[in-house]
Amino acid sequence: AAATAAATAAATAAATAAAAALAMAEPAAIVEGEAPAKEVDTMEAKRAEIMAKVEAARAAGAKLEKQKADFFGEHAGITCDGCGCGPIVGYRYRCTRCANHDVCEACFDAWNGGEGEIKNGLASQRLSSNPKDHNFDLHKDKGFKSLVKGVVAAAVAKKPKPNEPCSCDSGKKYKKCCGVGGK
Repeated sequence: AAATAAATAAATAAATAAAAALAMAEPAAIVEGEAPAKEVDTMEAKRAEIMAKVEAARAAGAKLEKQKADFFGEHAGITCDGCGCGPIVGYRYRCTRCANHDVCEACFDAWNGGEGEIKNGLASQRLSSNPKDHNFDLHKDKGFKSLVKGVVAAAVAKKPKPNEPCSCDSGKKYKKCCGVGGK
């Protein structure tokens, strides 16, 4: 109990000292007149900067989600030229400078934007081992199967039959609404 009382007394003394320091600082700021305005301006500028960073992070997150939906999946019939794994599951990167050079995500990470190393584990073609000779972009082709749920269902949306309800939620039959004119 004595230890708790001592801790409470110490906390009260610290709070009193902080309040006294604050009270002493306020008159100085009021006398100068410009200090509070400058502090408010810097706080507003910092707030605007933080808000811009938050918006940029949100936009990057949305872009990443779209990228996952568009390019993350199984690339049937494609073998990684770096490590030889096949088919490539995940992201597939294709070199824009080489005729036929595909790598998996792990080999792309090892490439490190031109600063790492390029392997030729498959050895079925002649490739430059200089990382600066390559420029990789995300790629998919007709053999691509998405592993992100919901993407396949959206891509295979079927056209409604004439007597089915219209997909625009008008309550009319398709042939009398959006199907008019052979759309």
